[in-house]
Amino acid sequence: MHRPTRTRAPGGRDDCWSEGATSTLITAWGDRYLQLNRGNLRQNDWKEVADAVNSGLNGGVKASKTDVQCKNRIDTLKKKYKLEKSKPSPSTWPFYHRLHSLIGSSPDSAVSTKRKPSIPTLTVKSPDLKPKPPGGSTESSIGCEDGEDCNGDSVRKRRMEAVGLSGGAACRELAGAILKFGELYERMENLKQEQMMELEKQRMEFTKELEFQRLNMFKDAQVELEKMKSPKYAPCRGKKL
Repeated sequence: MHRPTRTRAPGGRDDCWSEGATSTLITAWGDRYLQLNRGNLRQNDWKEVADAVNSGLNGGVKASKTDVQCKNRIDTLKKKYKLEKSKPSPSTWPFYHRLHSLIGSSPDSAVSTKRKPSIPTLTVKSPDLKPKPPGGSTESSIGCEDGEDCNGDSVRKRRMEAVGLSGGAACRELAGAILKFGELYERMENLKQEQMMELEKQRMEFTKELEFQRLNMFKDAQVELEKMKSPKYAPCRGKKL
């Protein structure tokens, strides 16, 4: 009896995948796919997926799957899912719903599709916090003190007079402060001049005393030199024989 040979696709991919092996592959791949936050599996992950698939196969009946074959099979299933999803009628493919739960919609897209509720804006008008004088406005209280008419000209005039008085008082205070500062500065300068004159006087006295001592030392040296030059005793004259 002739036994049919198993065909292999280029690149080492085994096309003979049963529904049980495919189901085991989707389960093993899906668990690691979710653990990586829907990220790409690494080579070690694919090896673990292949080990899980091979552990579900009957030993010796079917050839074991490699990590490359498992990866190629998942790529084929993804293409098949996209093709089934594009059809208008509901898909009858047995693995459609399982792949749809894994790659059909991500948490980010599900959150973005939800409509955000609009937050109503509340506008609050700030109250007028300017203090009002008792008994009416400021202009009326200023203009009616002396029985004058409460018009704008009289109010402005009284305000200008008040400002002028306050400005004159400030100028007088400033002038007094400047005069006091000038007097203080003059006293300090006079004291400084007196100290400088006293120091100069002391310096001149010290120089004079030093010169006097130097002159005395010079005179003493001259006297000592004259004493050394003069003979202590007169020379004796020779006697005739």
